[in-house]
Amino acid sequence: MASIMDKLDFDLSRTFPKIAGIKTVLPDYTLAWHINNSFEMNFSLNLDWEKVGVENLMSRHRHYYYPFEDVELTWHLIKNKGTHAYFFQSKPIFDFFLICNGDDIYNYFERAIEAIKKNPDIENIFEFNFELIPKKSHFYNNILNNKLFFEDFYV
Repeated sequence: MASIMDKLDFDLSRTFPKIAGIKTVLPDYTLAWHINNSFEMNFSLNLDWEKVGVENLMSRHRHYYYPFEDVELTWHLIKNKGTHAYFFQSKPIFDFFLICNGDDIYNYFERAIEAIKKNPDIENIFEFNFELIPKKSHFYNNILNNKLFFEDFYV
């Protein structure tokens, strides 16, 4: 019987999530509001995502979630700096990560990036190619763990 992690690796091999790092002075709720207005989403605050940080301290990260059910995409906005650690340890320059899970055949992710860039408070937005992230990296594992979290604990 396959483990849950094997199942996630299989799912991700078919459609990798699209990820962008965002650098901004905006607080999380203002950024979520801006994205909602600029791209007609409806991000709402979800349970904080947790991960084990330095010295086994749990680090909490603000998480906003939006299921775009018409095209079977799920969107996530995660604050990079948590209470005790960064979500993406090697990229502390970014304040937030925008993640799109699903088969984005209509290029909604790219259109969302362009809409977000129009806000003058967005200093930088940079897309990451998830396929190039080594499977053993913390970021890759964090995405897998977040996918489990989103499916199990969405409120």
